[in-house]
Amino acid sequence: MSNENPAYLPIVYLRGYAATQGEINSTVDDPFYGFNVGSTHVRVNAEGNPTQFFFESPLVRLITDYGYRDVYQGEKQSVPDDVPDPKKTIWIYRYYDEASDTYGKKSQRWSIEDSAIELRKLIIEIKKETGASHVHLVAHSMGGLVCRSLLQKIYPENKERSGDHVARVFTFGTPHGGIRFRTGLGLLERIRDAIGALDSDDFGPQRMYEYLTPGIKPDTKKVPKDFQQNGLDPKVFNPDNIFCVIGTNAHDYDVAFGGSRTLVGPQSDGLVQIGAAFVEGAHRAYVHRSHSGRYGIVNSEEAFQNMERFLFGDIQAVVALEGLQKLPNQTVESYQVDVRVSVRGLPVFMNEQTREHFCPIILNDKDDQPVPRHPIFTQFLNSTYSPKNKPARFAINLAFKRLRMKEGEVDYDGMLHGVPTWTDTLIADIVFGEKPELNIRWSLADGDIVALKPIELKKIKEGGMRAVIPLPEGKAREILGPDAAIVMNSYNWTLEVK
Repeated sequence: MSNENPAYLPIVYLRGYAATQGEINSTVDDPFYGFNVGSTHVRVNAEGNPTQFFFESPLVRLITDYGYRDVYQGEKQSVPDDVPDPKKTIWIYRYYDEASDTYGKKSQRWSIEDSAIELRKLIIEIKKETGASHVHLVAHSMGGLVCRSLLQKIYPENKERSGDHVARVFTFGTPHGGIRFRTGLGLLERIRDAIGALDSDDFGPQRMYEYLTPGIKPDTKKVPKDFQQNGLDPKVFNPDNIFCVIGTNAHDYDVAFGGSRTLVGPQSDGLVQIGAAFVEGAHRAYVHRSHSGRYGIVNSEEAFQNMERFLFGDIQAVVALEGLQKLPNQTVESYQVDVRVSVRGLPVFMNEQTREHFCPIILNDKDDQPVPRHPIFTQFLNSTYSPKNKPARFAINLAFKRLRMKEGEVDYDGMLHGVPTWTDTLIADIVFGEKPELNIRWSLADGDIVALKPIELKKIKEGGMRAVIPLPEGKAREILGPDAAIVMNSYNWTLEVK
């Protein structure tokens, strides 16, 4: 691929939480902190029967697909002389090395703040060595919290703009909203945060307030009521430059921490709850993957396909349901939409947000007010993936489910389980011209991809293009209203760095 893409910047990888000394030592033994681990299994059906599928690892794919290089030279990371493009390098932030007791010195755990301070120093060195103006940060689990501490606390305390150093941030299974338990009525969290064993209090509101807020010192006992753990001030760092992959598979998590998947519940990846795995305002994708292990998020094709398009793509397509009529209050009926997004040529869903996985899109508004717009998904695309004048085809399957409620519970009387009230698939062909501009053809209702129809594009004030695809006659319009439509707004996603 061409070296001219300005999004090809140094990538800094941060691994997740290592609890015990043994886990820390095992982490340190790996030069790539686990970023080199691939997978050979995928789940193929509702019964959970696995099939063989090889994902070589994010590290190998960056090397083979994009020409990235690692920078290990003996005892340090430094750009080798034979690297064609120093900007296309992968750096491992080894923030657990000081906590290891295998190097013949006293081990010392760094706090989140300490780790963020040292990450800032590493980025300074990377920019100096590579000549890059920015870096991309890619982080798993707690590594994403280290990134946020850097962006939201350390840079501001040093009178620096986070956006002057970091271009984009991609997180896998990061507990941006902390880690909560579905049992104990908050008592378990209070005990965890009071004891703080193995730095587990880092996932509670007290510590998160301390390491995410400029000027706040550790042991600050009062957390403001309006503190939002997954909140990010756009003036500090634009959440549009953050993408969060959210795992929805609690079943396959390797229960290494005393049954965490039982404590956090099925609406999780086994460790982080679905509702806590994203930064407010950031892009996100839901994948049926667990927090780590054989079916983990990091070593998954789903996460990598989202990551490469987010980091290197040049088109952003924002898909939403618009023009919905007033829906009944959710105490009367619950309106939910399952969404599955697939891209031609890929054996996995880019996004899978379903009731079966405890994360459908909820259309109801609690106050029984009209809901004119519901985001469905943001798809990033790269025009270089398709030959000139050949379409990039992707599909969005929608399954609309209307559930009657009785005394706050679903009334199953007379209901056919799993049968949607309405379902259809939007198939979109995006043809790239000389410039990364879109010409969209679409099919809806009959699902016949041979009969793709062109649709009129209108310019929008934000500088993009807008396509409106009315829902077909029948149940869809009967329930959602005559003006209900699928709307796709597309924007230029080319990274501009100075």
